[in-house]
Parts: sequence; structure tokens; C-alpha cells
Amino acid sequence: MLKNALRLSLALGFALAMLITQQPLSAAGLTTLTVTVKSTFLRAQPGFGAIAAYSVFKGQSYTVLGRTADSSWVQLDFAGATTGAPWIFSSYGSITGDLAAVPVTGVVQTNFVNAADVPIFSSTSTPRSANVQYTVTVKSLFGLAAPDPQASRVYSLFRGQSYPAAARSTDSNWLLLNLWGGAQAWVATVNGSVQGSIADLPTDTAIVSAPAATPPPSVPTTSAAVLPTVSARARSIYHLGLSLGNNPRAFSKIGDCNSVAPFFLAPFDTGDYRLGATYAPLQATIDNFAGSFNRDGAAAHIGLNVDSIMDPDWADPHICLTGETPLSCEVRIQKPSLAIISLGTNGSWQTNDQYETGMRHILDQLISQGVLPILSTKVDNLEGGDRFNQIVIRLASEYQLPLWDFASAARALPGDGLADTYHPTWGRAYFDNGPLFAGWQVRNLTALQSLDIVWRGVK
Repeated sequence: MLKNALRLSLALGFALAMLITQQPLSAAGLTTLTVTVKSTFLRAQPGFGAIAAYSVFKGQSYTVLGRTADSSWVQLDFAGATTGAPWIFSSYGSITGDLAAVPVTGVVQTNFVNAADVPIFSSTSTPRSANVQYTVTVKSLFGLAAPDPQASRVYSLFRGQSYPAAARSTDSNWLLLNLWGGAQAWVATVNGSVQGSIADLPTDTAIVSAPAATPPPSVPTTSAAVLPTVSARARSIYHLGLSLGNNPRAFSKIGDCNSVAPFFLAPFDTGDYRLGATYAPLQATIDNFAGSFNRDGAAAHIGLNVDSIMDPDWADPHICLTGETPLSCEVRIQKPSLAIISLGTNGSWQTNDQYETGMRHILDQLISQGVLPILSTKVDNLEGGDRFNQIVIRLASEYQLPLWDFASAARALPGDGLADTYHPTWGRAYFDNGPLFAGWQVRNLTALQSLDIVWRGVK
């Protein structure tokens, strides 16, 4: 009874909130937050595991009523909220006014009730009216073109994302979801939690299409603005590593959820790729580094940032030594000659100094061990102002290191090539079939091109 009452209360609050136009508040003395990300959740408590009760969208502004002691979360005056003022991660907006003068009203939480027990609304599109809501509970899954595990993959979906269901298969083992911009995809019911009655949905076996391949023809996947150059210092770092015993046929991934298998580079080990005539010369690089593409190792993991990768508490105890950091562990085990670094999405609350200091620690350690870093920009802007990318570009110049400017390539795609606020849109590593349309296509291609340029340039 209590659970049902909570569901009803949150649902009614959400419906009311969507009917009320949120206006920026500018009264003298007020502290306000304006949402700067495409969309995000407002949560019942200050913490990412808390109930996602409402959705807000870029450009909306709200008065700040409270904050946590470290100001990483703020409490908003949200019209229609039925369970107290909701919370937002403060880096997802810009603050106007004196945040320090706002009273401390909460503590960042880490333990919550099961979020699947309450409604979660999509953070990637304007919510649609639906009687059945599906929330992804596995780490990630593919949305398919038909209710069949062998059907074509048309979208990538991630844990916590929630969408209205439009139909079901006759056995109810598959649901047809309404996604972004009118798109649809089929998912296995068992991979998510369902709010509402599946039996109320109409049955269907509709075949849905992948996104149209209609990006601008100027996606700069071969541009000098995207791909790296190799300096004399970079060559000296690489050859120092060879003298120390580093493996010229191995590289490491150093990053977060956008650097892990089965998405990032993994197809080049599994064989699920097509280079076509244009990119056929890249096959030599795939052959040289076989075994590294589908490997995460100790330094690529969901949630890592520039600090946690240097923290022994984040090291995998199954493969790392006591007191070893994820970075040290990875270098010891893999002995890579090159390392692709893509960090910052999970540290959006950090100051510029904190992020830069963390990056310098990583670079200094790798260089001292003869591992040549390939620095990457990121397409998301969760920290605001593209601060971290600017630091990465500056450090690449200062250290004379190869720079893979993924952000420039991805931002030429529709919607910046993003499925939500930081995950790329799904597209297989097929580069022989016309223009590239998906974030993962561009990410994997430009990463492979960068690896190829650096490998050939340091020999």
C-alpha cells in the first residue's frame, strides 16, 4: 500500500510539474540554478542513487533553497513537487547568486531504497504519456529492430534510462519502446523493470528502422583538427618504454564507461567491423595490437575519474597487488607501449585545478615508465564550459603528446552523437556504407585512426 501510494504521489507530482511553465526567477537576493545539460533528473535526496522523481531540461531556471555542505548538490524550488524540494547535481547547471549563503539542508547519500520500486522518467526526451514504463536494469543493452535476439541492433541503452512502452510481443517477452525523436526499438522484458500492466499493451511485431544515415557530410573523421601528430618527444618516450621492456604490440585503455568493452574498440578484436576500401590500411594496426582492443584491464572501468584511477581502493583485488593503484596495476600487467586516456565525464564536480592536477599525475607516471599517452577530448560537457577539454588540449601541447580530439568529430553529428547526456549513440563499426551517423561509429573509427597515426609515427 505504501509503495503504491508513493508511486501515485510521484506520478501525480510529475504530471502537475509538466503542466506548469517554469519561469526563471530573478528577484533580488535569490540564488538560482539554470540547467545547462540537455536534460537530467531531479532526485528525492542528494545522491545519484536516489529516486528520480522529475525531469528538467536545458535552459530551465529554479530558485535554490538548500545545498549539501560541499555544494555538490542543491535543492530546488520546483513547482508541483509533492515530496519536498527535489535535488540536482550542481554541476548540471550554472549558479547565479551567492551559493555559500544558501543554508545547508542535506547530506550526500549513498544508501537508498531500490529505485526500481518507484517511477523513473526518461532523461533523454520530453516524457510521453504512457501506462507502461520500462526502466533498464542491466548495465547496457541493445534496442533491436524486431522482437528477435538475432535482429539488427538499432540503439544502445543504458542502466537507469526509462522509456514508455508502445506494444508487446504476443508472449510478452519483448516490449516496443518509444525512444528519442519518435524512434522505436524492441527490448527483452527481462532486462528491465516495468511499471504498469504489460497485458494492457497492444500486441505487435513491427519492424523498426535504424536511424537514418543523414549527418552533415563534413564529419571530420580524417581532419587534422581531430587526429594527432607525433612529436620528437613522443618518439623518445615510446623508445624509452621499449628499452624498459614495454610491449610494442600492446596498448592500454585508461578511462570510464565510454572506454570499456563491448563498445570502445572491442569490435576490432571480435571481428565485428568493416573497414571498406577507404580505411583498409588500418588493418595493419588492428593486427599489430590484436588482443588489446577487447580488453579493459585495470584502468578502464565505469565510474573512474582522474582521482580514482590513482586510488588503491579502486584497484581490482583479483588482479592488482595490495596498495597498487588501477594505473600502476595496468602498467605492470599489460606493459603497454601506448595508452589512450579519456577521463572527465565522472569528475564533473571537480575544479579546473583538481582535474588538471589529476591529469598531470597520470601523465607524469606514464611518461616516467615509457608509456606514451594519447590524450582524448570528450563530447559531453557535464562540467560546464567545456573546461576539461580545454585543459586536455593545453596539456597535450605542453607535454608534446598526441591529441585525439574526439569532441570535434562527434559534435559534427546530429545531437552531438549522444544518446543521452554522455553516452554515444549506437552504431556498429561498419565504415564502408556511406556517411557515419552514430557516436560510437565516429568514436571507434577516430580512435583507431589515432592509434594508427601514433604507432606509425613513433617507429
